[in-house]
Amino acid sequence: MRLWIIGKRGLLSQAFQRKCQEKGIDYLATSRKEVDLQDVKSVKAQFETLMFTHIINCSGYTAVDRAEEESEAAHALNGEAVELLARLAKQHGKKMIHFSTDYVFDGKAEEYPEGAETAPLSVYGKSKERGEKKLFEQYPEACLVRTSWLFGRDGRDFVKKMVEMMQSQEDIRVVSDQKGRPTYADDLAEAVLSILDQSGIFHFANSGPVSWHEWALAIREKLRAKNVPLRCQKIHAVSTEAHGARAPRPKSSVLATEKFDTPHWEAGLEEVLSSVISSLK
Repeated sequence: MRLWIIGKRGLLSQAFQRKCQEKGIDYLATSRKEVDLQDVKSVKAQFETLMFTHIINCSGYTAVDRAEEESEAAHALNGEAVELLARLAKQHGKKMIHFSTDYVFDGKAEEYPEGAETAPLSVYGKSKERGEKKLFEQYPEACLVRTSWLFGRDGRDFVKKMVEMMQSQEDIRVVSDQKGRPTYADDLAEAVLSILDQSGIFHFANSGPVSWHEWALAIREKLRAKNVPLRCQKIHAVSTEAHGARAPRPKSSVLATEKFDTPHWEAGLEEVLSSVISSLK
């Protein structure tokens, strides 16, 4: 077994690389610079020259607000590129695992099981939905994993943004009327490595649904417990409308994770904060 991890420098991809190293799983990882998923010849060449058994597609267009103005770019990477990969994976007999998002749902339900009907609100969500459909059209035996509110040791995410803001600002504003389940990238990678040969749709997110505001409060509490100097005195709860984001978000995008026994996000948050604090010293 050898994994081809696409999206080399991304937060999730780096979690997969770390887990593969820990478990002694053979893999290769490529960035867009090495393999451009929108270059058909480049992608085809990889299937003809690289030796691998599984594709772990961690790449994608993830700028939710910017996608409202860059619809073509979002659909190209989240839709057409997935279609190309899936078609070639099917032709060459490679197993494919692809990732999607809670933003394919409209937020009107309390939670969403794997079989829930999709109804995205934003361009980003629609582009991810398109990728899901193209994946199974081309490769019915593929594996799709939806996740939400991803955070990890690498790259930029909500946790690191909050740490920076809490150190530099006395008052910050965080949305309180969106609810979801944070997902620690290392936990997600661990779970997916256990289903490499499965097909169908899986949901993975850490247990403990929260609002962004509640999560921010938890982050501050843990930082204070670790005696990290903070300027932040007040975390104001604001509505999505008041926050003024360009792209509409689902009010409740809680994923039901019926196929996994998922740990709480608190343990992952502890690991990430310890890593962040170490980098500050």
